[in-house]
Amino acid sequence: MATALLDPDTRDSLRSQAGQVEDLLEWSVDQHPVAAEELDERLARRRKWYLGLEDSVRDLVDALPAGVEDFEARQLFMFLTSLRRALEADTTANDVDGAVQLAAARVGDVARRMARRLEHAALEDADEAAGYVFEQLGSVGVSDLARVLGVSTKTVGAWRSGKPVRQKAERLKLVAQLVSYLRYSMTPTGLVMWFENEADLLGGRSPLGLMEDSVSGAWEPLVAYARGGRGQLAG
Repeated sequence: MATALLDPDTRDSLRSQAGQVEDLLEWSVDQHPVAAEELDERLARRRKWYLGLEDSVRDLVDALPAGVEDFEARQLFMFLTSLRRALEADTTANDVDGAVQLAAARVGDVARRMARRLEHAALEDADEAAGYVFEQLGSVGVSDLARVLGVSTKTVGAWRSGKPVRQKAERLKLVAQLVSYLRYSMTPTGLVMWFENEADLLGGRSPLGLMEDSVSGAWEPLVAYARGGRGQLAG
């Protein structure tokens, strides 16, 4: 999927569709035995759930721009087929062997990967990256934000008010990408500490120190550190 080339409206539509798929996959398989008279009702509920999921997956793939060949879109259909077959084979509706849950988890993994790629593509725009950072770090003080972004508190205020980003754009985009990886495992205050603390995996440097030296040079090691260790600090 050539996400970097998508316009904002298309990105938003795709992210919404991916979110719908994820919401449906929060359904959990009921593995408790049921009486014979209740089996038909459970099978009907599962069939209705699957048809809704199938519609959402089709909507997501249909929303892709014409001509886009995407491995993950093909995976979605492949795992969706596996899920349908697992449901059809599970005549007791108890998923004893876990095949239904496994197939559903695979569909969810692909949808989440697509959503993350779309989110990261949006963050390649500096103004969108600024809005994202302020949304995720809304409770952090202006001085802390200024230190992480490498700008003055006045500039932070200007960006927050909607002024376009005209300086430190690459650093801002890198910070936004890193926050997107770490936000599920850290509080806003913890995220600021992550940027400030030295780590063995970074050669004893802090993320802020690496960015001060060279944003382009810091991009690869910091993304790998955030994605791999999910921000675990080393002394």
